[in-house]
Amino acid sequence: MRVRIRTSVKVGPGVVLLAFALTACSGGPATTRAAVTASAAAASTTTPQAIAARAAAGTLCVTSSPSGNCGPYHYAADTNSNGYDTYVGNNCWADPSCVQTLTVANPGHWQVTATQPAGNGSVRVAPEVQQLMNDWCSNGRNTWSNFVLNGCPNAGGDTPISALSELTSRYAESTPHNSRTIAQWAWDDWLSNDAGYANEVMVWVDVSGRCNPGSFGNQVHAPVTIAGQQWTPHRYPNSTEFIWTLDGPSGAGSCAQQASGSVNLLALFKWMQANGFAAHGAAISLIDGTWEICSTGGIPETFRVSSYSLTAKAA
Repeated sequence: MRVRIRTSVKVGPGVVLLAFALTACSGGPATTRAAVTASAAAASTTTPQAIAARAAAGTLCVTSSPSGNCGPYHYAADTNSNGYDTYVGNNCWADPSCVQTLTVANPGHWQVTATQPAGNGSVRVAPEVQQLMNDWCSNGRNTWSNFVLNGCPNAGGDTPISALSELTSRYAESTPHNSRTIAQWAWDDWLSNDAGYANEVMVWVDVSGRCNPGSFGNQVHAPVTIAGQQWTPHRYPNSTEFIWTLDGPSGAGSCAQQASGSVNLLALFKWMQANGFAAHGAAISLIDGTWEICSTGGIPETFRVSSYSLTAKAA
């Protein structure tokens, strides 16, 4: 679980969105970045050779700051991206030393090289692609303010789960799988208007060395099949964190190592509402595609995203 605070960010004439800042990641050195150009937005690979070539050409954002962010981006593969609300962040929230470097061409093509202590079992860093969902346009518009040509008088609200007909993320990433790596690729979703229930919902799909109750909490329901995939729901003890794990070949208690595919986030949220694990009026404020990294065995390891999208549709 990660503690966040909201700060206002100006996103355009007459519109203010809410960004999220990590309380443990302030005061780091200034982000250093090469010029981010249209060629970076069009980048198609994150091989080491391609990364090196684009770095030499000055088309990448590179940061080693604990709170370093790249963006904002206007990223067409994210429905809600409007040039002010899409970021990729280093997010060294529990490791102020931040021995890692984030290298970003765009939100669908980026990597982080991290060094975390051998055998460490708690989350130290969570590099992430971040999409704010807090510009829902109310008053019957049933869309987001960046899609309303003449503005929205009540913009700035989080997106109600009940107002959506689709929320799907597609991805391809590379998580190191070996005896020293303790980490997982997941979505970290933040809910509002959900008093009494979890306000943080994680969705784990590619797990390395963290498949145990000490990492994902207590199972709260039998495994369920959603959108053709079997999931086990958990609640982390003494917290407001709900964790879905995509089951591996052995079913409940095992964890998938699915490096690419698609996840129906909306179906997971709706199941939670229907089964008493989320409020009927809950709304989505933020969706992160992230690695939670505990250990790299004390040596540098590289985690890569080669494809990422987030498709949202209003009902």
